[in-house]
Amino acid sequence: MVRRSFRYVAIDTEFTGTPFCASEEERYADVKYNVDRMKLIQLGITLFDENGRTPWQGCCWQFNFSDFDPSVHPSSPTSLELLRRSGHDLEGNRRNGIDGDKWSNVLRNKLFDRRYGSVYVTFHGLYDVAYVMKLITGGAPLPATLREFIAAARRVFGTLYDIKHIAKHCDGLSGREFGLTRLAQELRVEQDGIPHQAAYDSLSISRVFNEMKRRYNIEGNERFVSVLYGLEKSCTGRKKSTMAYHPYYVGQYGFQAYSGVPAPPMFAFLPLVGPPSHQAHGVPSSPESQHQPNKS
Repeated sequence: MVRRSFRYVAIDTEFTGTPFCASEEERYADVKYNVDRMKLIQLGITLFDENGRTPWQGCCWQFNFSDFDPSVHPSSPTSLELLRRSGHDLEGNRRNGIDGDKWSNVLRNKLFDRRYGSVYVTFHGLYDVAYVMKLITGGAPLPATLREFIAAARRVFGTLYDIKHIAKHCDGLSGREFGLTRLAQELRVEQDGIPHQAAYDSLSISRVFNEMKRRYNIEGNERFVSVLYGLEKSCTGRKKSTMAYHPYYVGQYGFQAYSGVPAPPMFAFLPLVGPPSHQAHGVPSSPESQHQPNKS
């Protein structure tokens, strides 16, 4: 019932640092190289309706994954240092977090069932989209080419907005570079909780999106629908061609009915009506390293 009433889904992820690249094709090659090899730390979700209301006041959800082992998996040393300095308990995640592969079907079928007519919102969302696609396919490699990635992303997400891209076209915001915190401040959007934790960042994304809707009437504008920041040329130029039916994506990125499996043990509900200590089983995430996209 909640999903049917709150069809907007704000998404944020936390991960362990990646390099920067220039052209869109090269940028995607770096994304694929890193996402295929690296592990997701956290996924944050906020559900909201067309008026910006959440199921409960200020609620959001956080999934802490057990998949990353700092002694085995590749990562940025600088990012790992910042993760630990910020109190991120990677060992705690290994012991008590959820297994991304085992829970991929649950997350996919609850969050990406097309029957809900969902609208997804990200901020600087290329890596968020890539990690979610990896997660819901049980760790399958990303598509080989940028063109195939865009087609697969549209198959999975349908309608998606990247508010960092949208900000480039809004009066008073265009021509300036914003992280999420600065953009929220510029729009005078209320910010609660701890920045750089995936759940709270997803809540900020939902609030910024709704304020941009109110000020700039952005929803439904073809300049903004399914265009990711940093891939504007490729997303815009290939909208029509990549929407065509493709059996590979129907199979690999298909959908099944939710099986009713109970919530995972490392699932965290974070109500902002109380202190951060109300987080259930949550492990705080890190500030993003200098190697991560500017989402702060």
